[in-house]
Amino acid sequence: MKPFAIECIEPEQGAARAVEVRISGFLDAHTVVSFEKTMDELLEKQYVKFIIDLSALNYISSAGIGALMVLLQQLRRRQGEMVILQPSAKVFKILDLLGFTKIFLIKQDRDEAMHVLG
Repeated sequence: MKPFAIECIEPEQGAARAVEVRISGFLDAHTVVSFEKTMDELLEKQYVKFIIDLSALNYISSAGIGALMVLLQQLRRRQGEMVILQPSAKVFKILDLLGFTKIFLIKQDRDEAMHVLG
């Protein structure tokens, strides 16, 4: 099992641009607290545009999906937005089966994700 990891790439121009969050391993009940803590820290820095790169995520549980939903709600309350970038095939299948591909903006290309966020 791959260890859970979060990497945050903050933009040079500050909060007006999107922050990129790369998640790898498993996002589940055991790791979701770490994810939420990191997202709260980014929200405190006034970021409202997030690119969540799931290309290295092997598995997402309902707890992980719930945390993504909470983040999306927090961002939209602040007139922000979130794009999920390149979810792995397994993760995309889970999101699709549960109907979350209709809720989340999902893009396969970083430039396209940046364009959507403006």
